Amino acid sequence: MPLTEPVPDTDPYYECLDCDQRITEEVDDRLCPDCGGYLEDLTVPR
Repeated sequence: MPLTEPVPDTDPYYECLDCDQRITEEVDDRLCPDCGGYLEDLTVPR
């Protein structure tokens, strides 16, 4: 899996660890709406 750089914005920005889809809307359960995989928050520095 390729490493991704954190997004510098303060708006929520998530990437699905299973299908690599990125979404910009706030999610409560941290699950991808398309495949159900876990969403990683890209706005948090690693």
